[in-house]
Amino acid sequence: MSTFVYYFIPDDNEKEEGYMNIFIIYKDYKDVKVSDIKENFPLPGDYNFRFKFNYEGKTVWIDFNNPKGQLPQFEGKIIVKVQRLKWENQKQPNSNNINNIFTEFK
Repeated sequence: MSTFVYYFIPDDNEKEEGYMNIFIIYKDYKDVKVSDIKENFPLPGDYNFRFKFNYEGKTVWIDFNNPKGQLPQFEGKIIVKVQRLKWENQKQPNSNNINNIFTEFK
């Protein structure tokens, strides 16, 4: 199984509407954790991840830090608003995510 993670970085003038970035985690969506997002994120640097979520009929962005919890989803997708904290860190880009692709998000 594999899971697409949709993301955008507002600091890079990317918007949720239209085209979004995608990376793949090779796990079933129910097994994807925050640590998987952090470990597989394709760009170097330190980031904060906020997940799109429907709460009581309203769309919200949630800082989800439960390391063992199932990630929030929106309409069956993991959608992440990414905030860059700093450009560099010790981690090298993940070569497993060479499949980073762009898709039209509807």
